[in-house]
Amino acid sequence: MVTLFGHLPDLPLLEIFSYLSCLDALWAFSNLNPRLTSLLSEQGFYYHVNLSSTRYQQFKALLSSLRFDEIQSLTIDVHASLLQIRCWPYLPRLRILKVKGVRNFRDVFNFAHRHASTLSHLTVESSRYFKTDGLSRRLCYPSWNLYKFISEMLNNMFALRSLNLGMEPSFFLHTWSFKTIQLPLTHLTVALHFICDLINLMLTDPLSHTLEQLHITLARNCDIESSMDAASHLPQMKTLHTFTFAKSFEWQSNYEWSFIDRLTSAKVMPALRRMSFALVINYIDLIEMENSALFTDFRHIDVHYSFIIAAPCRESHAVLLNHVPRGSQSHPREIVSATFMSGPWPDDQPFITPDVRYIETPKFRQHLFYTLPWVFDKFFQLCVPDRCISEVEVFMSPTMGKNYSSRLTKLDMSDNLPSCSTLLSNVIFPNKIVELQLFRCNRHVSMNLPNVSHLNLIDSLDSLRSNSLPFNVRTIQIVLHHECLHFATDDWTILRALSTLPLLKSLRILLYDMRIPPDHTSSQIIAERALLLSDFSFCFRRDKYPDPYDKISAYKRHWLFIKQLRKRILLASLEREPYISVEKDGCGLVAWF
Repeated sequence: MVTLFGHLPDLPLLEIFSYLSCLDALWAFSNLNPRLTSLLSEQGFYYHVNLSSTRYQQFKALLSSLRFDEIQSLTIDVHASLLQIRCWPYLPRLRILKVKGVRNFRDVFNFAHRHASTLSHLTVESSRYFKTDGLSRRLCYPSWNLYKFISEMLNNMFALRSLNLGMEPSFFLHTWSFKTIQLPLTHLTVALHFICDLINLMLTDPLSHTLEQLHITLARNCDIESSMDAASHLPQMKTLHTFTFAKSFEWQSNYEWSFIDRLTSAKVMPALRRMSFALVINYIDLIEMENSALFTDFRHIDVHYSFIIAAPCRESHAVLLNHVPRGSQSHPREIVSATFMSGPWPDDQPFITPDVRYIETPKFRQHLFYTLPWVFDKFFQLCVPDRCISEVEVFMSPTMGKNYSSRLTKLDMSDNLPSCSTLLSNVIFPNKIVELQLFRCNRHVSMNLPNVSHLNLIDSLDSLRSNSLPFNVRTIQIVLHHECLHFATDDWTILRALSTLPLLKSLRILLYDMRIPPDHTSSQIIAERALLLSDFSFCFRRDKYPDPYDKISAYKRHWLFIKQLRKRILLASLEREPYISVEKDGCGLVAWF
């Protein structure tokens, strides 16, 4: 009879380990005895490390049990303290570094630069919901932009082969000008500002000889027509087998499809085997797409797409559907389509988006087509902010019987209206959504999304009163703008509702253009809530061109609030000393408990 845990044979122990995170496994079993340490090592817990959710004292204790010369990969995800990367020592065999939810490029650069001789795979992902960008009194945030980060990085990391900057359109390179950098990258994921940046990227040596995977998002409305001729004179991308090109549905540039058709020709990409694209096209483009080499030539490319036919389109849905390509000869695809009416907001619209001109334009019908499974991690907005959508109708093949697994993991909801993707059953699977953004949602929101771990609340603080907050939320970011306070509450007593989220580890608060900071009572509530977490930040910012107000007076109030908040946190955490960093100008603090 087994009476002690240590008497269990290896197989039950390995089964237990399979359910544990790296943090839980190391915290519970590290250094208990040589046998357990050996089993942990066999399962890779000492080689592939992720201590993102650790508390500060717990992290320092775990460092003493790690074997730094054995660590091969390190992950610091969106649940981690912003200060964690500063605390890691040199890891002589580190090959893979993944940092997600980045705010401070300098800290990431300093750590990666120390490991330049060994790092072969680097992932640095963020978005506007993580970055505390903007201005304080004298400083601009973030202090380093992405271009400076990458230019410094690529000049020093000679072992690098894979660079992943994510595909968030708000986290983009302003320009690509690295033609002299001789890094033989095989994988590159990046969001770019202009289409000419993509051309320059493909002209960069030695990428035309080494790049195997290229994933691109266009971040801004740009003129594709001016780059059409350059796309015909590109060098062969001899080893490129996987290519993704995505852009927002909110804007259209002429010749989008013609550019992609030319870019993916056998002359430019002879080894292409997999292609995914998201575009806005017209009826003529659709006719040309039907006979494109992308779907018909000898390469037998596995094509996935999502495109919208721009209005006005006089052709019926049935006529359009007859011309929609259903995959290539070797890779047939099921197609889902939808039509919807896009029109101006009604006169009694609840919200007005700042800096958007609302123009009276007629309603028109648009058409959406996409392959199954949905291959993008988010659903693209179907219309611009000054218009709303009604009368959505979805069409699926009557012979469709296979269950497809969508890759959609991020979901947006704005103005108390559900995302259009909630109407498309083959796109959204509630159990797969891990990131939810609520934008200007000022009431209780029904959220049947059990696995959401990250919640972005943009002028939506009141939604925390909802009785259906996802139980698994680990990270919350709250952003409030002064110009939206007429419908977005700043009642900080609502933070007490977070006590219903037992897994919550991180809370980040960002206030823009606030004339008056939270009062003393609110400060106490915020400090009390922070002490229950492992990661906390609170920052004041202003936009580059805010409405006129007394910024010097506001800055003094912000500085005093941050000073008071720090004092409250330190007085209430006598039993454990947190790691607190206050920004240089005193407009924000970051705490790791």
